[in-house]
Amino acid sequence: MEYNNTFECGICYYQSQARDFTPITVSANFAALECPKCLNNDKDTFCEVNIEEKLAA
Repeated sequence: MEYNNTFECGICYYQSQARDFTPITVSANFAALECPKCLNNDKDTFCEVNIEEKLAA
């Protein structure tokens, strides 16, 4: 997993880079992301956010 990717929590919709979703609780699945806001660590609820920059012509 690249640390520059942006992810979104499927429960509280918090968005941040992957490094901010590092598991911090003892019961966390360390193979999955963990939301720092709601402590969700269900890997199926996270989605990668693709932000494309579009330049005006």
